[in-house]
Amino acid sequence: MKSTLALIVTMGLTSNLFAQYSLEVWPYDKPAVKQREVIPKRYTREASVRYHKRVHRIIDVREKKNLPMQWPKSSFAEVLYNAVMGPDPIPAYHSDSLDYGSTISRSQITDKFSYIEHIELEDSFGYAYDTSIVISMDMEDIKKFRIMEDWIFDHNYSDFRPHIIAIAPLFEQNVAGGISIGESSLFWVKMEDLRRTLVHREVFNPFNQAARLSYDDWFTMRLFSSYVIKESNFWNTDLKYYEEHEDNPMSALLEGEAIENNLFIVEHDLWEY
Repeated sequence: MKSTLALIVTMGLTSNLFAQYSLEVWPYDKPAVKQREVIPKRYTREASVRYHKRVHRIIDVREKKNLPMQWPKSSFAEVLYNAVMGPDPIPAYHSDSLDYGSTISRSQITDKFSYIEHIELEDSFGYAYDTSIVISMDMEDIKKFRIMEDWIFDHNYSDFRPHIIAIAPLFEQNVAGGISIGESSLFWVKMEDLRRTLVHREVFNPFNQAARLSYDDWFTMRLFSSYVIKESNFWNTDLKYYEEHEDNPMSALLEGEAIENNLFIVEHDLWEY
């Protein structure tokens, strides 16, 4: 009996040590990501811009290609939240206008990410009474991110490339009773402000752990999957609010794919063969 118990304890300790080794202990130092610096974006002259289109995209972390963004050791939702709510916060904004008149405070973010639930309780004498409690949601509930980007053809360099301007986490906005009233952006942050945090935060690389990727690499190299939900338009509205796409999400999705294909055509037509 004692030998069996000792074997079980030994196996438990061994498996625990192996788990720690596989996650935290490495046979060599790995300071690469922590030592990286932000590479500034190159300067673009207005006179060199021959084409410019602004689009909005949705990144859904539940898609297979985006699963590394949910890495428990460094999930993107936590990275983004800590960048805004941490000890050295970056500015956050109510909307994608990104002007200083639309900044949002940390207390406003906390209030926005919670809702009031009314419940009935009984006191020690058996009398029922109503009370309210605040239900705070968790960053694990964040499954989508909205990015605003500009596609620019720079005549000086003869290239057509995207520039991510800002990013926002999306959450299911709830009212009393936990009833969802649709998706809403928790806050917006400028990508240039966020990059100084992303450059030091690792994203999981399923193919080669020696090739360490930061979240700055993830977005710069466009390793994510996304779909278009808006292009610059007179009314400044999403595709789903167009009359022809009303109550037809598939139609709005196909229109987003058409917009993305048009960007490809623009780039293709820039060259002669």
